[in-house]
Amino acid sequence: MNFFCKLLLGILMNSAISWSQSYTENSQYWGLETLNPYGNRFEIDYNQPAIHKWYGPRHIPETYMQPWYQSTTRYAKEPYTRYVDNLLEGRSFYDTFGTFLGRGWMVYNWSQEQPLPRGSRIDKDAGNNAYQRFFGRLIVSGDRREGSNYRLMVGDDIFTFFTPLTLYKPRFNGVRMDYNNDRLLTTLLLSRPSAPDGEERTDVTQMVGLHTELNIGGSRMGLSYVNAHNAQTELQMNSSNPLRGTLSTQQNRTLEKLWVRLRDDSPGKGSTPAVLADYEIVIEDLDGQVYRGREVDLLPKIKGGGNQGGRFIAQDAEDIVLEYDLTRFRFGDITAADLTRATFEMSVANDYRIELASNLQTDGERFNPEIIFLPVIRASGNVQDNSNTRFVEIDYGLPTATELIGINGDLIDWNNFSMRGEIVLGRRHFFFPNSVAKSHHGHSIDGLASYLQLDWNHDQWGFFAEVFRIEDEYRTSHWLVDKEGRIRYKDPIPQVIEFVDDDDDFNARPEWQRPDLERRSGNIVRDQKWNDVAWPGFDENGDFINDHNQNRNSFPDYEEPFLRFRSDRPEFLFGPDMNHNGVIDRFENDALPDYPYKPDHSGHNAYGKINVGPDVSMMLGHQKINLISGDGATQSLYGQLSWKHRIRGSQLRFFVHGASVNDDISDDLWMWFQPIGSPGRMREVLDQKSYKDTWKAIFYSDLDMLIGPGIRMLHRVKFDGAFQKKSKSYDLFGFSARRNSGFFGVINKAEWSLPIGLSVLEPRWKSEYRKDRPFTTRLDEAESLEQTLFFLWSQPLFAEAAGVAYFPRYGRQLFDSEFQLGIERSWFWMIDGAREEIGEDFRSWTVLAQLTNRVAYQGYQLVTRVGAQVSQKDLKLNPNENASLFFISMNAGLGK
Repeated sequence: MNFFCKLLLGILMNSAISWSQSYTENSQYWGLETLNPYGNRFEIDYNQPAIHKWYGPRHIPETYMQPWYQSTTRYAKEPYTRYVDNLLEGRSFYDTFGTFLGRGWMVYNWSQEQPLPRGSRIDKDAGNNAYQRFFGRLIVSGDRREGSNYRLMVGDDIFTFFTPLTLYKPRFNGVRMDYNNDRLLTTLLLSRPSAPDGEERTDVTQMVGLHTELNIGGSRMGLSYVNAHNAQTELQMNSSNPLRGTLSTQQNRTLEKLWVRLRDDSPGKGSTPAVLADYEIVIEDLDGQVYRGREVDLLPKIKGGGNQGGRFIAQDAEDIVLEYDLTRFRFGDITAADLTRATFEMSVANDYRIELASNLQTDGERFNPEIIFLPVIRASGNVQDNSNTRFVEIDYGLPTATELIGINGDLIDWNNFSMRGEIVLGRRHFFFPNSVAKSHHGHSIDGLASYLQLDWNHDQWGFFAEVFRIEDEYRTSHWLVDKEGRIRYKDPIPQVIEFVDDDDDFNARPEWQRPDLERRSGNIVRDQKWNDVAWPGFDENGDFINDHNQNRNSFPDYEEPFLRFRSDRPEFLFGPDMNHNGVIDRFENDALPDYPYKPDHSGHNAYGKINVGPDVSMMLGHQKINLISGDGATQSLYGQLSWKHRIRGSQLRFFVHGASVNDDISDDLWMWFQPIGSPGRMREVLDQKSYKDTWKAIFYSDLDMLIGPGIRMLHRVKFDGAFQKKSKSYDLFGFSARRNSGFFGVINKAEWSLPIGLSVLEPRWKSEYRKDRPFTTRLDEAESLEQTLFFLWSQPLFAEAAGVAYFPRYGRQLFDSEFQLGIERSWFWMIDGAREEIGEDFRSWTVLAQLTNRVAYQGYQLVTRVGAQVSQKDLKLNPNENASLFFISMNAGLGK
């Protein structure tokens, strides 16, 4: 009896335990789920007193296999599959509270633990590299409720924009969270620009961004904050304000030498040198005691410059360098290791520029590092009369953080009035290094950037005005620390994080190389997010290909057979040139951040406008720009007349622009250059300053005509002239310049599409006349005329002969197979002078035959081309040039 009672009690206890275990696995319980609420557990079913061993894996309940007599590997009845159950993929995850998060992979993990060496970790490669393989390096989560929602994104290429002066990152790598409700829009950014794709580090650079916009009726008010700072995980979190940054392990060392350099800020301009009348260094020790250099025998070694009346001077390429050797400094028990602050006091005058350096401010090389000077103060303008004599105090420190604090506002169409503006304070933080001190002396350099735009329109009247000021001290970049804690102040790839990228062609691929725009494995670049080629304004069809080189070869389309008919040279296009460097503004590409206005510039621009009917408008405006620290100014008075008219399928456009210009500001560019027959490249284009004191005149007109079915004509004429007001002018390098310079060109084109049965014959004609008169006499004048005839024949193959009511047997349509034959004949006359690409007359002919097939293949549209091209150019002075081409090509895509 006792035996049966004990047996019954055991069964009940086992049942109770099994019930309790199954109950804890129920998802409908109350309270916080924990890792193991009932201690270590085991399954009763797998603890039977049997000698047979179970070899089935039992690390999770889903893998408890069937008994051996029910398991089978005979696949005639059940098909074999190489996939396992999705419940078996990955592993189990729990949060810090012990809550079961589910089963799967670690896709992304970013953590920072302090104080701990290598405490900053980003992991994107764990979990079978699911971040890249499964999610394409972009993960989006979020939630919503009652008109408000948020999105949390983690990605490598997130398009991000705050305001024009604070942040534009088309390839942002990090974490982004967006929140909005009926009135509020907020964006939060977090990133680690130093090794953002995964690495454990002690010294890192981190980035934080916040932008909030409040919508009130038709207006918007925004606040922006962007910060990049250095962090060291071996320090405690509360050691200082983290947004001001901390010194890295290699920065926080004892200084050995300090340098101060003074030089002429505008070399070659003016006859008065920069002046250094007096100098002193003031130091502070760990106890807060302050000493002056002359009192403690800390005197500099002075190199360079000249002497004038007991004052040091530097003119043009000269400089004055003060070198302080701290290794030899000793005053009582005080040495360089006890210094916590160093301040330079200087009396300066005229157009000066002051730069600082130390033995910790180098290019980062281990052996024979190069000392890098960084500017700290520049004189305003180009003073030549000692009227700006001043006493300046300059603290020395190493950069630890850069932050922007901005306000922006938009008022949209309020009583025909619109307004847009922004003001941003930029601050760069520095700390003086000392490995013993618990806290470091810091200072900041501030720069202000602002602009305001006004637009008013009423009936036929309009007015626009803009004022702006971007100080030279305003910066939107910050130095990155490497994995060893060094900052490379000079490197073939600038080691900085940019808040505002350079993307002049606005294709979401910046035009400069930066560490956060590449994914590397050692020295191997796995993914390049920047582009070293840019064609601003040359991609009007939005296919990310230069409109003048659609086939992406070594020739511009306006120089290639057959393609030249559709492509006209950029010189024939119209557009304003408000910086007066000879290049239309929308075609310009530089190597500067994409601010709305250039750094170190201040000024205004305004114009009034009147619309005379729906087709004619006239405007009159004034422009004035000055360099704040540099030497230069621009002033112009301009007017413009435009007329557009449509009639019977044709369009006539007419533009006249005239201006009186005084421009002495250099606006150098980095432009695409396409030599004939050679690979294109980017090259520097210097502003020749051809509008120093000039009359400017631009005339442009085009007429697009549709004459009957299949007949079209296009006429284009442009004149762009510069007329110097002075009888003598010189170019940028001092060579004699022409008093009158400019460009004149005329293009006429005609085409006829003539259906012949199912075939189509297309005769075409193009005439191009150009006359160039460069500003500098170093380049020749040139005048040329080119006449070109085209004949194109298109014959569909394997086409059905029968027609239907809505599609007769003749006319153009797209067939699967088509044969095309083209003949081009061209005559070129160099009427006067020579050009860089050609300097003599020639005649040429080209014959092209190709077979084209379009077919659907495995879900794609496959286009196959087989053909041959033969051409000959008969030059007047040089031997003839013959060329031939045979090609077979296949393209697969998703259609047009």
